[in-house]
Amino acid sequence: MKINRTLKLTLLLLFVMSGAGTASAYFAYQMGAQALEGVSQPEINPSKKLGKGTQKSTEPTEFKPIDEKTILIKVYDYTHKKNEAAATEKKQKSKNNQKEDKTSQSIDSNTQDLQTSQTVANLPLQVKDRGVKLEIEEAKNEGTSLSFKVNLQNQGLTPVRFLYSFLEVKDSQGRSLSAITEGLPQELPPNSDNFVGKVKIPRALVNDSQTLSFNLTDYPDQKLQLNIAQIPVIQ
Repeated sequence: MKINRTLKLTLLLLFVMSGAGTASAYFAYQMGAQALEGVSQPEINPSKKLGKGTQKSTEPTEFKPIDEKTILIKVYDYTHKKNEAAATEKKQKSKNNQKEDKTSQSIDSNTQDLQTSQTVANLPLQVKDRGVKLEIEEAKNEGTSLSFKVNLQNQGLTPVRFLYSFLEVKDSQGRSLSAITEGLPQELPPNSDNFVGKVKIPRALVNDSQTLSFNLTDYPDQKLQLNIAQIPVIQ
């Protein structure tokens, strides 16, 4: 009889514990469901998206070196403007000094006469192609630059366009040099007048060269071949 009572108490205790556990699980489930209301699963797997982004960022990019001609032009522009500013300041100061050295003036005059005789002996040089004339009339030193006076004329019946970055200047060793044009038109109309401009080359680039060559073509057709060789370098 005593054993039956103990068994009944044990079964009752197990039933109560099982009911308590079931009730706890039910309330926990309800609280979790309420807490997650309004939360939805993302449409895209974040790990896949991150992996794709990482893959794109690690793709090698093409190395594009800066053109040497572009660097030389920028350096020349900077030094040229700086030298022009210094020359302007020097001219303003020289207005206050009226005395000039006659000996230096005589030497400069003789030097100019020598340069003029060299120019007359070798220049002008010209070439024609398809009715377009390119002429190099004279060469002289201007500050830190060697300057060439250039004439362009279109005697043909159709307009001709130029992109002066296509102007190729080489020294007697075949090395390409940086050059800047001034005053030359982008387009020559048919039966045009003579257009006058300049081609300037940094003096430091031509100190060890005796002659230069110019090669100019039209844009965008590139049918003209205006080539002038054996252009003297005035020292």
